[in-house]
Amino acid sequence: MRYWGAAAIAVVVGWYAFALAVLHPLANGPVIDSWIYNESVRWFLATGQFRFVGYTETMPVAQVVYGAAWGALFGTSAISLDLANVALGIVTALMLYALALRCGAQAWQALAASSLLICNPCFLFLSFSFMSEIAFLAALLGSLLAFAHAEGPHPMRWLWISAGFGVVAFAVRPFGGIAILGAVGAILIYERKDRATMLAPFAFALVACGLIWWWLTILRPPPWKLLQRKAILASFFEVAPWEYLRMGIIGPLLYLGIVLSPLALLRVMKTIRFALALAVGIFAITLILVRIGSSLPATPEMSCFGGWSNALILHGLSNRFEWHDRWQYAMALLGSIGAAGLILACVDATGRLTRASAAVLIASAIYWIAVVPLWFFNDRYFLVLVPAAALILATAPLPERMPTRIAAFAMTAVMGLMSLGGTYAYQRGLSAVIATRDMLEQRGIARASIDAGYALNGMELYPFPDGDDSSVPMITSSKLSEYTVASSPIAGTEIVGTFAWPGPFGFRKRELYVLRRSVPPN
Repeated sequence: MRYWGAAAIAVVVGWYAFALAVLHPLANGPVIDSWIYNESVRWFLATGQFRFVGYTETMPVAQVVYGAAWGALFGTSAISLDLANVALGIVTALMLYALALRCGAQAWQALAASSLLICNPCFLFLSFSFMSEIAFLAALLGSLLAFAHAEGPHPMRWLWISAGFGVVAFAVRPFGGIAILGAVGAILIYERKDRATMLAPFAFALVACGLIWWWLTILRPPPWKLLQRKAILASFFEVAPWEYLRMGIIGPLLYLGIVLSPLALLRVMKTIRFALALAVGIFAITLILVRIGSSLPATPEMSCFGGWSNALILHGLSNRFEWHDRWQYAMALLGSIGAAGLILACVDATGRLTRASAAVLIASAIYWIAVVPLWFFNDRYFLVLVPAAALILATAPLPERMPTRIAAFAMTAVMGLMSLGGTYAYQRGLSAVIATRDMLEQRGIARASIDAGYALNGMELYPFPDGDDSSVPMITSSKLSEYTVASSPIAGTEIVGTFAWPGPFGFRKRELYVLRRSVPPN
């Protein structure tokens, strides 16, 4: 077991060291929404106050405290705060390894589960950012791992630690409450004696979460973006049921089938005829739903993958996700086969559940149900389901032959290299946009006259902390700035320059445009 533990540390740390070597130098700029949290950290260090711009839904106060502590030691540049998340990514993967072992997984399957997490396109991409997903997963897995340790010596001590991490997870994202609910559900199912005593830490944790929410949304004015969620909930029944089936059920299932396919395919091999029949059924349902539904979001949804232009959000974006039809259906087929393997592994897991693994699955089931009415249909949100699904595969009976193990790790490595290629594409693309912005400014053009894309616009033009974003070019802005860095030509502009950034997976090149407004503004 010591050998496998050392191997897990070597794999996880070695992978991130390799990724840093490939990605050097990191772009000194924000990733998607991370400018919001970067600025919040700087404001907290300067004033001791928590402030979030209106253009946010999450108010990750725990992440801001962590970022401030890191920033006090290493600075608050975008690169420094990205590295703060790299550290959390390493810890998160190692916690998943330890949690899988605690839940009864064989060491090689626990290592495979951790490898699938760090090679996940979204997880690796967001590890090199200061987005809240990695901090959230770190706190969530910390809570679930502590709960698993409560089956050993000093159980109450570990239950209090688990509850504490649940509050921390909630203070990163309100969905952190699922860790508390998962633990409560597992205790109610598996414990008969001392149930009230065991539940006490989590009762205190729920009260603490309620106080945090009251402070963030009642005592303080909530960001306007958060208030928009009420409108989404109010319109829940205005959308056809099959759209929720496609985006809320089939979409996450296909996503998990794709990113966990290296292990899921091994489970398919055990009962290949039945598994393939199940996969055909899932694929047929997918084809029907895609044909009768709207085109957005794409199915399967992987738009946070750094190689796609929905990650580097620029004006002129012609489509949300760049699956060509043949690739969309090829990936849907892979996802269907992987999903079949995951479903069969889940059936296997029902007879192997422990109190610890039950807490993980209950928490993830609550999360999956909750994302549907909130329209959280994106791989950034599906990522929260990956540890639980990986844990199911880690505890499933899989083929024991060495060639199958080698094949699983080889497929994971391929996915990891594709993920690294996407992250590389984003970092190099953002660096090219930053260089273009600098070039325009050196020509005497005011920064406020340059639309350099959503993330840079937010970081540099948003009047933090109490500003109005109506004058800042954001995602849906139709206003044309004097100069625009765009992903495609735009009517009413002339092309004054072009430059290239890497395409999907880091291969080939993609052309971006520097546009100058040629018609008077409205």
